[in-house]
Amino acid sequence: MTTRQASPKSTKNVTSDFVKRFLGQAIVLILFLLGWYALAYGLENNFSPASNTPMIIPPPHRLFEDVHGIVRTKILIAFWISLKTSLIGLTLSIGIGLTLGVLMAQAKWLERSLWPYLIALQVTPIIAIVPLMIKLVGSNFAARVLVTVIISLFPIVSNTLFGIQSTPKNMHDLFTLHKASRFTRLIKLQLPAASPAIFGGLRISAGLAVIGAIVGDFFFAKGDPGLGKLITQFFLNSQAGAMFVTALAATVLGLISFAIFGIVNNWAVNRWYEGSIY
Repeated sequence: MTTRQASPKSTKNVTSDFVKRFLGQAIVLILFLLGWYALAYGLENNFSPASNTPMIIPPPHRLFEDVHGIVRTKILIAFWISLKTSLIGLTLSIGIGLTLGVLMAQAKWLERSLWPYLIALQVTPIIAIVPLMIKLVGSNFAARVLVTVIISLFPIVSNTLFGIQSTPKNMHDLFTLHKASRFTRLIKLQLPAASPAIFGGLRISAGLAVIGAIVGDFFFAKGDPGLGKLITQFFLNSQAGAMFVTALAATVLGLISFAIFGIVNNWAVNRWYEGSIY
């Protein structure tokens, strides 16, 4: 039995594809780190040879100097709280957003009635409605979840509505020819056709949900602190390294949320939808 070996040409193609995909990312990362070091050591009165001297912006190799013991525990607990906030808020946003998007696509009068207020909700600064939210739900975990819902809702509604309304007209004609009911048309035609746009909105909202959880921490301090509140605490205590590590943890949380919906999108949509670039 002979073993078939890869041809030099195929090996060359694999190498070329790898370089094309990751070389640019590696270059950007290196430039980012170089800029970080330049900023860290370039600020006036920022650098001291003593390793225990606090720095305004610590370089990458000094980030974890004061992250140990109780500080590490605080970051892990805050990570879990922000994760829980973003998950609950995103779940509510998905339920409300998909429902509103579908209903608005089925009834033009409902779209005209709700669309201006959804836009207004999207562009209203959270700080402007903080007093109202404190009066309604208090300065607690529920308020953080509400902020997450407000920030992450609009992309789901808009993408669902756009996706359903973008269903090709000739496909509608085919369903009309077969005398399909509105429900059958929705389930078998409009929602499958809208799924690329819907998953695009879900990925955007997944990142926004993490932002909402962090922003909610700044305004509603009751209860255990999440990552946003912890960033403020470390800043006030001049713990620059711990502050940047906490911010990095928030970034990782957002990337994880985005990646999860990217994986689901690849499984549910990219197997048949040729228009995706991911």
